[in-house]
Amino acid sequence: MKNLIVLALCLVSAVYSNPYTDIGHYRGYVGCFVDDSNRMLKHRIQTLHLNTLEKCRLHCRGYKYLGLQYGHWCLCGNSYYSHAYPQASELQCNRPCGGEPNRMCGGFARNAIYKV
Repeated sequence: MKNLIVLALCLVSAVYSNPYTDIGHYRGYVGCFVDDSNRMLKHRIQTLHLNTLEKCRLHCRGYKYLGLQYGHWCLCGNSYYSHAYPQASELQCNRPCGGEPNRMCGGFARNAIYKV
């Protein structure tokens, strides 16, 4: 029973852990978060042609956080977490960025959140 509990904790940790927070290609990465039509990040919501992290960072100048969603959306805001928008599995942020296919730009109703 003890081994089963340890295994369950390891699996939960692996699903929600974020090994990319401040290293290289993922500098400033916070994590993958749930979103809905009310929007977690409510400012300057825009589709960016061939979206990249840097294009979205420029778009969100003056805000603390940006969200990449569904490959081409860029959203901006000063706070990213509330109980309505919990952290999701990294596997749910599975849509490549239009202009940066090696980076995941969120997913359907999922934001890949970065510090601006």
